[in-house]
Amino acid sequence: MFNLVSKLKNRRSLWPYFFEFFTVLLSVYLAFLITEWRESHKEKKETKIAIERLNQEIFQNYKAIIDFDKAVEKRLERMQMIEDIIEPKYNFFDYNPVFGGFRSVNFSNASWNRICDSKIGNLMPINYIKDTHALYNSNNNLTEHNTLISKIMFSDLSFDNKKCIIAYDIAKLYVWQQAVWGNSTINNYTEFIQKYRTDFQTLLQQDSATNAYFSSQDALSDEEWREMRKEKQQFMYKIIISNKSREIFDKMKAQKL
Repeated sequence: MFNLVSKLKNRRSLWPYFFEFFTVLLSVYLAFLITEWRESHKEKKETKIAIERLNQEIFQNYKAIIDFDKAVEKRLERMQMIEDIIEPKYNFFDYNPVFGGFRSVNFSNASWNRICDSKIGNLMPINYIKDTHALYNSNNNLTEHNTLISKIMFSDLSFDNKKCIIAYDIAKLYVWQQAVWGNSTINNYTEFIQKYRTDFQTLLQQDSATNAYFSSQDALSDEEWREMRKEKQQFMYKIIISNKSREIFDKMKAQKL
């Protein structure tokens, strides 16, 4: 105790201890900063890679929905042309090839699922992750719709599949709903890519067909965009206006299908 008091009285003897303590404290602090910087750098790198992979997946889904939308629109036109020549003597499966069968769209969601199952999503920009979440929700809506309508169409309990006219009306309803959902989904994708166009610039340049489609939509003014959507909706609704279609709608609602 006497020695400690003596050292404390001599201020000069404290400097080596203070310097040593400061050096150790600084070393620990710098090590902490370096570790934190490495973790932050690693997270930023992983987040950037995850966003790039997710954008690639979104772009592939965009290509799929473009093909789907075009195919369903052509099918609507074809069904309008043959509506007056249907005959009740054919059964459903005889008539099915006349309008080319049914079309579904398969969306990829592997990258999105990986992000949802990890902390990477929390590190992404909040607006980007919200917009992406809405986009994948629209994918689910269309996929669930396809499954539901297919179940209704091929259910012997719901409809008499031996009558061609009934089969046609079911098919018409199915294709119309596909067209409505498909058109809505493709608009969602186009708006998403417009909003984050910088991230998709390279992908668009690598695919001339998709780039041409996107450019044709991107060149429209807000008024032209609304007018185009209005015209498409009017075209699609023409094919569904019939008493038979309303009966099918009512039956679907009654059976909660």
